[in-house]
Amino acid sequence: MPLRSFLWFTASTLFGCLCLVFFLDQPLAWFSHRYLTGAGSFFLACTTLYEEAYTVLMWPIKGIPLLFSGSLIGFLLLRVGLRQQGGNVFLLLLLTHVASQISANLLKVATHRLRPEVLFEKGYTGLGFWQAGPNNDSFPSAHVAIIFSLFWPFAVVFPRYRRWLLVIPSLIGVGRLILDQHYVSDVWFSGWLVIAWAELFSAIGLTFNILHHKILPKKQAN
Repeated sequence: MPLRSFLWFTASTLFGCLCLVFFLDQPLAWFSHRYLTGAGSFFLACTTLYEEAYTVLMWPIKGIPLLFSGSLIGFLLLRVGLRQQGGNVFLLLLLTHVASQISANLLKVATHRLRPEVLFEKGYTGLGFWQAGPNNDSFPSAHVAIIFSLFWPFAVVFPRYRRWLLVIPSLIGVGRLILDQHYVSDVWFSGWLVIAWAELFSAIGLTFNILHHKILPKKQAN
């Protein structure tokens, strides 16, 4: 993503999430709760399937999750061994996934936002931030951060297939709203979080490639 596009996306995310938090999150959640619950069984099935698949990916092999070891092996085999540029996607996947998951969980602890289900069952005043539990871990959505971080790196490296790659993360994101687990701003911010980390690591990788191809040959020549 070009830097200007990312900056515009960041600005729109900040403005959009603030508007949602202060004015639209709760009305949209009430609308979904009242009129879209009929789709709940479909999205629950999608979420359950995703959770089962992710459990397999995190299965430990000698103490290391399969996702982590597989990503490292894929990067070393394709990028280092076979010199294929597409192999970078596995390193980008690993870094983006870990960073997104950690930062999303830290933000949950920092914000303590009540989930929509609390609003529907008990009700609460205010915006729902910095509240006592349970169910005070709504912002941002960890489900979206995790699933999006598994697909967005491939969308970055293979932009031709971006639309298809984002179908599953989009289903999970919509499902978090339909199932009364998150507000729109929770889902939106999680998507931005993943993109931000992917852009950062992509920029670092690009800088490394420039240094490798321009500076190192000069040193070798000397």
